[in-house]
Amino acid sequence: MLHQQWMDWAQKFLGEIKANYPHCSVTERSELRRRFMEIKKSCNEVLEAWARIEEQLTELAAEHPGLISHDNEIQEEVWLNETSVRQFRQGQGYYGLTMFDEARKIFQQVVDEEPDFLLGRIYFGLTLFHEGELAEANRQFQLVLKTANHDSFTVFASHMLGCIAVKEGEDRQAIRRFSEVISAMPDHADAWFNMGACYYRLEEVHEAIPCFYHALSVNPDDWESMFFLSHCYRAIKEWNSVSFWRLAAYEKTKHPRILESIAHDYEEMGLPDKALEWYHRLLGKDSKYPGAYHGLAWNLWVKGQKKEAFSWLKKGLSLFPHHLELQFAYVWMCMANNERAKAEKAMSVLPDDVSEDPLWMAVRSRLSILTGNLNQATDFAEQLLREKKPSFQAMGHYHKGRTLLEMGELQDAIRHFRRARELVSSWKDPVFFEGVCHLIEGRSDATRSCWNQLMLKKQDR
Repeated sequence: MLHQQWMDWAQKFLGEIKANYPHCSVTERSELRRRFMEIKKSCNEVLEAWARIEEQLTELAAEHPGLISHDNEIQEEVWLNETSVRQFRQGQGYYGLTMFDEARKIFQQVVDEEPDFLLGRIYFGLTLFHEGELAEANRQFQLVLKTANHDSFTVFASHMLGCIAVKEGEDRQAIRRFSEVISAMPDHADAWFNMGACYYRLEEVHEAIPCFYHALSVNPDDWESMFFLSHCYRAIKEWNSVSFWRLAAYEKTKHPRILESIAHDYEEMGLPDKALEWYHRLLGKDSKYPGAYHGLAWNLWVKGQKKEAFSWLKKGLSLFPHHLELQFAYVWMCMANNERAKAEKAMSVLPDDVSEDPLWMAVRSRLSILTGNLNQATDFAEQLLREKKPSFQAMGHYHKGRTLLEMGELQDAIRHFRRARELVSSWKDPVFFEGVCHLIEGRSDATRSCWNQLMLKKQDR
């Protein structure tokens, strides 16, 4: 029917807007905004026409009661008047079109007029959830949980309470909610998936893995569970399983993000040629995917092909001039290539909020060392030491060590390099520079001990 064709058209363009708007050009954004407003205008026209038809239906039903089935229109143990039914259906229309602000206002009226109508309360809770009003959404689903007589309602409410806990960063609490859902409905694929994602975020991958397998046993086409399984196995370095699940997920969805992840895996395994192969595939799949240009540039740089690396990086920056990872790679490569003036120029145009990002702070610390501004380098390193994440603290220790090495304070530098290594055991640079400190002090045996660790790591891989 025509309305279904219109829905398909609207959903197609909304999907394109969601995928492309964050990283498109100013001109493209203008066109996407025009399309968005066109869809929104069409939605309003459709809903106004629907409301007029609904009013006619109500008038006809009042005039000719025999037109209506004796079955309750909404299968629930509550009698709704025609106005509430019409409002509920209108709210569903807005909700289906992701017009949550409009839907929320209507469902609020339905709940106020029919407080025992649980399906209306569920939709009200859902719109609140999508609008980020989590405390009120929580209250609505708690009410459903306390008053519902049907398992389908209580299970759904528990699941949504778990989703709210996830949004609030309370993964332990979310796991308890998803466990309640699974106890009542063992084949609830979404609950298994969400519980697995919680365990993954908590870095408890051995608990997460069975959850994703359960989700797949219910829905064998669940590519997201496959993708998460690949991440879990990546965390424990089971590379064969990583490759299997990455490829399985890619076969299901052909999503560019999976191609990028496969390429990243080869990077971590120290196989830049294989990484380049997959980045070229990614570029063939989506020529406007920034990660493809970044990955090609980085792996060519690792192979020593600096001219080609800069060429790909510049291509990427010409398409995405404000992409932070591409800018970061450009500054880093300029510094590594002793092109300090270019690096400083690129850093000078960064917005203030971006320049305070920990990764950029690490680059600024390194650039300060290269330009001889050791006090500034120390300040940046100490800011990193105050970060909460161990990886950022490790960068702080590493850059503090590099600064102390430049100042000739070798024992303090060694202490910071060792602390960086303790925080990120796979990081090789701190081990190398600890060896440099020992070499300067004439302890060649200690230097060999450090650098032999680097050789062993390379052989293991």
